Amino acid sequence: MPAKAKTKIISAPERVFELKNKLEDFDYMGQNAMVNMHWTSDQFWDAEYFGFLTLLNAKSPKDRPIDPAIMWKQYQGKGD
Repeated sequence: MPAKAKTKIISAPERVFELKNKLEDFDYMGQNAMVNMHWTSDQFWDAEYFGFLTLLNAKSPKDRPIDPAIMWKQYQGKGD
């Protein structure tokens, strides 16, 4: 049987502060979408949440990880 993870107990005021910060983070994400992506507030609030996060986390081709086999071949060629 796996060991049970210990849960950190936080006080009610700390929890309220944490939740307020999470709401602020979400609002800030919406602000960035409206400013940087030129979205309207309706577009932001009507967007599907996980799809929107996927959209925000998309990387350009040069920033994506490459196939390890290709990287290995590149390193093998540099030693010649």
